[in-house]
Amino acid sequence: MNQDPTAKSSAKKTNPTKIVLLGAVATALALFNMMGGGEAPSFAVRVLEYVFLACGLIALAGGLLLLATRD
Repeated sequence: MNQDPTAKSSAKKTNPTKIVLLGAVATALALFNMMGGGEAPSFAVRVLEYVFLACGLIALAGGLLLLATRD
């Protein structure tokens, strides 16, 4: 196999610790935003908050899974 040394590698290594941290922060921010007082948000904003919360929880679970299966 003759590979070009200047070509960038298409496979990137993921950092599970960073994924867990970002998922935890996103989940915490979503919960903080949802629990905050003030005016009641519109239906679209409320749906967006739940989508953001779900994405944070998925990232948190995925990062924990990567940490558990790391060699």
